[in-house]
Amino acid sequence: MAKILFIRVNIYEKKSSDALQPLVFAILDALTPLSYEREYIDDCIEDVDFNIKADIVAFTFGTYAAKRAYAFAQKFKQNGATIIMGGFHVTAMPEEAMEHADAVITGDAEPVWKQVLLDYETNNLQPKYVSQHTEKELHTVFNRNIFKGKKYFPSNLVQWGRGCKHNCDFCSIKSFYGNSGLLRPIQDVVNEIKTLDNKTIFFADDNLFHSRELFVVFLTQLIPLKKKWGCQISIDVTRDEELMKLMKSSGCVMALVGIETFNTDNLKQMNKSWNRSKSEYSIAIKKFRDAGIMVYGTFIFGYDFDTVDSFTPTVDFAIENKLFLANFNPLYPMPGTELYKRLKEENRLEFDKWWLHPDFYYGRTKFKPLSMTTEELEIGCFENKKKFNTVKSITYRLLDLKANASSIKNIVLFLLVNIVNRREIYRKQNQKLGQVQ
Repeated sequence: MAKILFIRVNIYEKKSSDALQPLVFAILDALTPLSYEREYIDDCIEDVDFNIKADIVAFTFGTYAAKRAYAFAQKFKQNGATIIMGGFHVTAMPEEAMEHADAVITGDAEPVWKQVLLDYETNNLQPKYVSQHTEKELHTVFNRNIFKGKKYFPSNLVQWGRGCKHNCDFCSIKSFYGNSGLLRPIQDVVNEIKTLDNKTIFFADDNLFHSRELFVVFLTQLIPLKKKWGCQISIDVTRDEELMKLMKSSGCVMALVGIETFNTDNLKQMNKSWNRSKSEYSIAIKKFRDAGIMVYGTFIFGYDFDTVDSFTPTVDFAIENKLFLANFNPLYPMPGTELYKRLKEENRLEFDKWWLHPDFYYGRTKFKPLSMTTEELEIGCFENKKKFNTVKSITYRLLDLKANASSIKNIVLFLLVNIVNRREIYRKQNQKLGQVQ
């Protein structure tokens, strides 16, 4: 019996305290014939034993984990394993990944995974598989048993759909899926949720607001399940009163929203014109809060119209508007995106392949901003993270939650996530990518 070892790769050596279950491995496990022995290791939360004997080692990873994934692959190759790679980074940089793997998969694995295994069995494994969905709906099967006994953050991940209706120039999701957003039948999602013991779920969709008509049906179907849930969603959902009411009644307690910037010229450059003015952000956040939904706001610095004066007003806004969480990141030029192409053409990348550079570390600026230095961009982002996550800021935002008569569960969730987030911010900063002992 051949053995497959699935590995989720971390971005560096240290383990994470906020890792969620990666659904891709539950999908791959469910697609793998029972004739294979399977084992799964999550490098984010446990050590990887390079002495494990496996016929196939399968990796899926993003850009930040690429360097470490390649190092892992080399170690397992020395033991005679066949290496298969896929994921966002492999799809963006297939030729690079092919230097480290026996086979790579671009796009989602479901349409080709069984063929890959059949080719392996018949000694006909191809160096590259280009995956494309031929159906309009996703009929995904998950085997969550693969996660048993592993210490993940206590929330189940559920996915309704993939891709996003918007087209932000910095987004690797859009470069991966293009305009081919795919959804699972709503009843399939509902039936899956019914089987989950955890009362809290997080929808892994890159933007849960796929379309208004379907979202109304989806939220209505969630109401009788009596789950508490969070999601990533675009801020334009707050302009629809009916949707906000349905989100509240269906159990939504947290929404991750890409606010990004207050500068309208930056919004135009990133192709995110549905986000508007600073005052409208405050109105949108209030609508979420009035519905009992805590807001996790993300902000990006480094677009051409940002200056050193952009940092302080942004973090002050996040605190004043009592965001549940906030992240303040330097602009990430991810391979495959329009942003990466533009910065490369303008000769503004600090490193051509920053994810492989030996001097690159987490939090480091990857390109040359127009209106500040690379050091000012890096320091400004980290200072904002520190200021938002002071004990004073956490207490101020928590007291507001109590004043609004939030449930005990929301308060516990707020404390748990903020404490973990504060710790992870300091742990990650300045850590070099890909170090392998």
